[in-house]
Amino acid sequence: MNTTTGRRVLAGLAATAVAIPASLFVATSANAADSATTELLQAMVAEEKVAHDVYVTLGDMYNVSTFDRIANSEDRHQDAVRTLLDAYGVADPTVGDEVGEFDDPVFQAMYDDMVAEGSTSLDAAAQVGITIEEVDIADLQEALNAGQPADIGRVFTNLLNASEKHLAAFTALADGDTAASGECDGSGRTQGKGQGNGQGQGARWA
Repeated sequence: MNTTTGRRVLAGLAATAVAIPASLFVATSANAADSATTELLQAMVAEEKVAHDVYVTLGDMYNVSTFDRIANSEDRHQDAVRTLLDAYGVADPTVGDEVGEFDDPVFQAMYDDMVAEGSTSLDAAAQVGITIEEVDIADLQEALNAGQPADIGRVFTNLLNASEKHLAAFTALADGDTAASGECDGSGRTQGKGQGNGQGQGARWA
């Protein structure tokens, strides 16, 4: 993926983040992807894959259900964004990539840095989860504030709500609560109906 959006790159999980120019958050008409919409959706699916892959990797290191459960949720998040990629005719930059593999070196570096930091201790791993969710929340909120078509806005709002639950779960884990799951109910998913334009289901993920 030739992404030039400058997603919020975390250098060693430092607090400094590089914001995407606001113009890249503005999508145009439904099912007609301009370059900004293309980059936004491709960057978002890659960002969700970073979260999923980091949690899968850290979940293999620690006997804590939080990582596995939220990784499953992030898998649904990727599917949700892929529905938008299909609807707008945008190529999926994550196709064929295994866990921990990214075509874009920016996202590869994000994954590598977060796993390296999270592998030092369970507390560090919980902080990695907090950082990932804070970045996701900031990016999704900025995209929504810029204005999106109804289908993108609906999916991004659902992802934002789920990320807030994930942030609460990782915050609880950092405070010593290893039972925190980050899911809203037993299934982790409450579905609703979408509306036309190839949008499929408008689901709420957590």
